[in-house]
Amino acid sequence: MKKISGFVIAITYLLLVSCSEETPSTPSKVESFDFPLAIGNEWTMNFYDLDENNDPTGEAYFTDTYTVTHKLTYREKEAYEVDNYVLQIKYLSKDNNAIFGHVDYESLSSDGKNYFPDDWMTFYSFSQDEWQIYTKQIKVEQEEYTASGTMTMTGKKTRSFSKEINGKTVKIYEFIGILNAVGSEIRNGIETEINQKDTTYFAIADSIGLYYVKEPDYPTEIDPTDYGRMYLLGEYSIK
Repeated sequence: MKKISGFVIAITYLLLVSCSEETPSTPSKVESFDFPLAIGNEWTMNFYDLDENNDPTGEAYFTDTYTVTHKLTYREKEAYEVDNYVLQIKYLSKDNNAIFGHVDYESLSSDGKNYFPDDWMTFYSFSQDEWQIYTKQIKVEQEEYTASGTMTMTGKKTRSFSKEINGKTVKIYEFIGILNAVGSEIRNGIETEINQKDTTYFAIADSIGLYYVKEPDYPTEIDPTDYGRMYLLGEYSIK
């Protein structure tokens, strides 16, 4: 079965960057860095395929731009709305403890509502090395298919390092999102167990936004060159 973490990328569609030299270090439980949220902030995201070494390969096959358009109070948090939320995240928020994201739940398909919570998700914790991004009870009922179980996504810090971005040395904070689906499904009267774990890599650049999202995958007979995808920001404007 292929990865389910296409759902994961939706959690982080919104904030990416560019690169150079790096010096890794052990992550600290308490970080202090700027995750910029302001009206007018704009990022252009480039989409790449990954090669067998999990590096981007070839030309970007898709580019998208998104902008912070409004500041408002949403679900009891000071939030910022983004105009282009193709992968569902519409609202972003932060405080001294964490960075949060909320999907545009009402516009989700029935499948999307099965996989995303109608609640704030903790995208990144400043004070914890490991934290729960979200959990969701799953129940799907179709004509010849039913499924039930729990989908949980956990964040875990991996490293921090420095990169030169547009001539400036910036600190990068990397973490992984571990998506674990547990339950059972019945297809055409045959019941099977669901127990799947997928990992996606994220990195946030201080004062810019997310540096990258890497979603590794593995080749199959149908697609022998599918090693996954990478999402990387090229140009950006921070107010």
